[in-house]
Amino acid sequence: MTLDDFSIKNGLQPRPSSSNGLWLLFLLPTAIITSAFKYSIAISQAYKISSILSINMTIISISIIYYKHYNRKIRLSNVWNILAAIITGILFRVCLRKSLVFCSFASGFSTFTYVVFYKFVLKKFKECFTLGEAGVVSQASALLVFFTISNVLNYGLSGSPFKSNMQISTLIIELGLAGVGLIAFTCYYFKITNARSFYCVSIIQIFTVIIGPLHVLLETSPVLWIINQMFNDRSTIKLILYWVFCTSIAVLAVSNQIFYARKASTGHRKIFHFLAVIVYVPGLIYRCSFLYLASGVVLGIILALEIIRNLRIPPLGVHLQDGFVVFSDEKDREQLAVTPIYLLTGCSLPMWIHPHPCDLTDSATFDLLPLLSGLMSIGVGDTMASIVGSNFGRFKWPGSKKTIEGTLACVFSQIGLVYLLLYFNLIQSLSTYDSVKLFAAIGITSLIEAKTSQVDNLVLPLVMYIILIM
Repeated sequence: MTLDDFSIKNGLQPRPSSSNGLWLLFLLPTAIITSAFKYSIAISQAYKISSILSINMTIISISIIYYKHYNRKIRLSNVWNILAAIITGILFRVCLRKSLVFCSFASGFSTFTYVVFYKFVLKKFKECFTLGEAGVVSQASALLVFFTISNVLNYGLSGSPFKSNMQISTLIIELGLAGVGLIAFTCYYFKITNARSFYCVSIIQIFTVIIGPLHVLLETSPVLWIINQMFNDRSTIKLILYWVFCTSIAVLAVSNQIFYARKASTGHRKIFHFLAVIVYVPGLIYRCSFLYLASGVVLGIILALEIIRNLRIPPLGVHLQDGFVVFSDEKDREQLAVTPIYLLTGCSLPMWIHPHPCDLTDSATFDLLPLLSGLMSIGVGDTMASIVGSNFGRFKWPGSKKTIEGTLACVFSQIGLVYLLLYFNLIQSLSTYDSVKLFAAIGITSLIEAKTSQVDNLVLPLVMYIILIM
């Protein structure tokens, strides 16, 4: 597949054999803005800020589509970006009564980071993302960097400590992911490839970027705080032991494929989708805040392991590469294994972007269906579509490798999960409006799963979440 004029002019290298997926650029901003309107009375100040930043990203996304349509070069100081920054600053000033300093910094910084990240991702991670997928990754990264800096500066200016478990967990995730990102950037910029230099750089940055700042901000050891959360009560210990058991199954599945040097089929890869469901559901129901923390920490660990695999750092680098060889699919590239990252992200995104994922009892059952968007769409629906479609599918959708039988399995498996949750009283009886939303979400995501060339694990959870949160 040859690059179009837009990609050539901007030096971008999107994934070949896939559509550009530019409609994905609006998914994350829409999800955040919709949630802000749904919970307008009870949302935090930080979530109000994120909703305004989402408007900023929407305007910039429109500009990307504009420049793509006319095959023009994206410039940081173009009219669209200046307009996005001005509108964002005005909204901060009028809606949130923020100072002129904050309005200027927030609007300019968010515009700068989104555009820079977007071009960086598509230039440096060659053929790993479509234009739309790169947009979602860049938006999430821009929000992460902004709120990490914002939280650190707020503490420095106000001195008020972080108190709630969700606030502390969010800060740990933000600084943890920022630290891993800095390690990756340092290795890339200084071309670090040997083990001794890698581990020295990693240890220094873990303590200076993650552990040290967290100790100051939390006024306690972050490691001890996490350990205390893990062993806080018997139910949490049981949940962790259960997660360890599920993780052991995943490790054994990978080891078995590596040992016999067999390329994993689509069905083998879907084992991890099923494991995600049985890991996340108990966490959402019984220890929502701890699942929130654990999901962010595990994402950081996966990204760190991906760095080790890419650089072939001993002792794990070779084994991780062997696992990549047998489990990678057509959307993965040697430079970046996007599938496992997207699986974890897709299952966790509804919880990460929901204004109030956990209630006072540390459960997510008060608004469970939107939080299950990732698990229903990719953990259950996509998995059953793949298994049924590959084994029993006969009739294919026009212009697609996916089968109608697989799509029907996708629909009915998700409906079956909802009735199972109703049977065990994990969700309340659905109103007519909620039922319509649910069937619409299941139907639309199932059709998207059958037709899209984008990564399902990223697209389907966001689409389902947007519909269910309305």
